[in-house]
Amino acid sequence: MQVRRVPALAGWRWVTEGFAILAASPLPLIATGILMLFSLLVVSALPTVGDFLPLVLSPALSFGYLQAIRLTQDGQRPPPSTLFSGLRPGAGAVMRSLLLIGLINATASAFALSATVLIDGGEWLRMLMRVQETPGKQVEPSTVYAALTFMILYAPLQVALWYAPLFAGLHRTPALKALVFSAVAVWRNKAAFVMYFAGWFAVAIGLTMLVQVLVVLVPASLGPLVMAPALLLLMAALYCSFWLSYRDTIDPIAVDTPP
Repeated sequence: MQVRRVPALAGWRWVTEGFAILAASPLPLIATGILMLFSLLVVSALPTVGDFLPLVLSPALSFGYLQAIRLTQDGQRPPPSTLFSGLRPGAGAVMRSLLLIGLINATASAFALSATVLIDGGEWLRMLMRVQETPGKQVEPSTVYAALTFMILYAPLQVALWYAPLFAGLHRTPALKALVFSAVAVWRNKAAFVMYFAGWFAVAIGLTMLVQVLVVLVPASLGPLVMAPALLLLMAALYCSFWLSYRDTIDPIAVDTPP
């Protein structure tokens, strides 16, 4: 497995071409995204494990979604079952690696959230979960510190998770090695990823302004009908750009072969 170095402007190209891929095959990609969100919603409703299980399954489902994008780029129409390609009974070592990555994700997330509770007594966590909100309530400095602490602790995890599901699924890389390889790949192309995240930040701001204008123009009861499609399109385009970043930075010759 080899990691290419790409120029910084590649990050912006990933954003724009992500929308182009979505525009070429919108129905199967949006449908797969809806299925993924519905699957996570179902498991989140389970008692006891509902708060934990979505984090465990997210890497495997993300891998399946990226596989669907890969198939559409090859001119195929991915069936809905593609989303669960990393969890099928015959997946074997791939499924174990994806679930272990998910378990590490859930454990690290719980650790980061626990650290914020020690700082502000859980106020930021309650705000995050929209529990006991008080309109007009002033945000305490400790809550700001808690949010910053979570970002500092969680950012390295996201870097390690960025390509880990694809390394585990396409290259049969063990979970821990996949996390390390992902961190190395992102670091070697940090300039491109800075441009990538800046591009998505600009898109998010622009889309937010557009949605706010549309919400004003339509009746209040139709507001959710404007927001939901916008978020689905944004998520699908984000995953398409994610696949492009992998395609450009990771040597495709090694796909489906042991590293």
